[in-house]
This record gives sequence, structure tokens and C-alpha cells, in this order.
Amino acid sequence: MAKLKTDRPTYAVDAIPSDIKDAVFLGNPMLDNLVSSMIAMGTELWATKRRLKVVEALMAEKGVTNEMIEQFVPSEAQTAAWEADRDRFIDLTFGPLANPGTTGMSADFPKRGNGV
Repeated sequence: MAKLKTDRPTYAVDAIPSDIKDAVFLGNPMLDNLVSSMIAMGTELWATKRRLKVVEALMAEKGVTNEMIEQFVPSEAQTAAWEADRDRFIDLTFGPLANPGTTGMSADFPKRGNGV
């Protein structure tokens, strides 16, 4: 089997950010926001379900019972970390519902503060 070169130069660059957050694709900004929210929720839910399947399989192998899980009490640090993750989840999934979406799909990109 041929050996892959790992020291070759690459030409990847960072993605160019866009103003897509303000665009309207479905004719109504609130509909766009709802669809964005639903896509984000579906993505988060599937990632969580898949990870949970792995955890359940490992727990069954190691002898962790449902009773042990029900009796678990998180530490203060765990609670704070979980609350931060919950806030990130809410912002990701419900944040699009707050977007005004006032820029039409064929509109010019808005000028930045320095006129560029």
C-alpha cells in the first residue's frame, strides 16, 4: 500500500463569513427563523441520541444500573457546566426565532461601519 505524504503543502483557508443571518429565503423571515430552529433542534437531538446509544452500550458492559443513574447527584461544577451547555443549546435551537430577517435574498450586502 502506498504511503501517504503528510508534509505536503495545503491550500485551505478559513471560511469567509457572510451576512446570511439577515437573508430571507422562504419569503417570510419568521418562516426562515422557524426552519432554522427546527434544523438546529434536529441536529442536536440526533447527536444526543447517537451519543446516548454509545453510553447505554458501555454502561451495560460495565454494569451501571438504572437505579445508579436515578440516584446520581451532580456536583456544583457539573451543574454549572450543564447549565452553560443548556444555554448554548437554547441559543442554537431557539436563537433563530429572534432574527429579524429584514434583508431580501437578492439585496446587496450591507456596508460595514467604515464604508467598505
